[in-house]
Amino acid sequence: MISTPKKFIEGLDHGDQGRPRHYPYIEDYGDLLFYIQRNQNLNAVIYEINYQSGLINLNDPMKIHWLKYGENDLVVQQELNIIQKKLAYGYSHQVINHELLIFQFVSYEDMKFYIAKNSDGRFRVFFSWHGQNVELAYIYIHAEDMGVFPQVKFAEFFGTISSTKELFYKKLKLG
Repeated sequence: MISTPKKFIEGLDHGDQGRPRHYPYIEDYGDLLFYIQRNQNLNAVIYEINYQSGLINLNDPMKIHWLKYGENDLVVQQELNIIQKKLAYGYSHQVINHELLIFQFVSYEDMKFYIAKNSDGRFRVFFSWHGQNVELAYIYIHAEDMGVFPQVKFAEFFGTISSTKELFYKKLKLG
């Protein structure tokens, strides 16, 4: 089982360009697969398993939406717009079987992720890092505004190594 995200942050020295310690933590819940936070603001992109009649929807396996943080602790759920889906946070996927799917982000096709059941029988997202199978909890993206579209400089991955249950953190430099 994935520990609360706060545990991943404690003890990591991010300096000025890592995930800020004051960012909100998204508490784990049944349909949550993972989430993405960015340096532009406190908002988060939430990825949830998409069930259809009690089974994973093989045509559209993930529901994606924003959690937008406002004044007075107001949190609003909002759908992604078409540009966000097509150029940034959307995904393409391939069905292996009814409990295993492969997907890639439309904005970064170099990494493959897998939707599969974990040892608790719950759908989660996994990826491989140097031969280790990692259960993903969340991603932090640091980008710089470079005209119309931000340029991603690095991504931080937080999760758990499946075989040992050790916490996993890796910073992937992209720009």
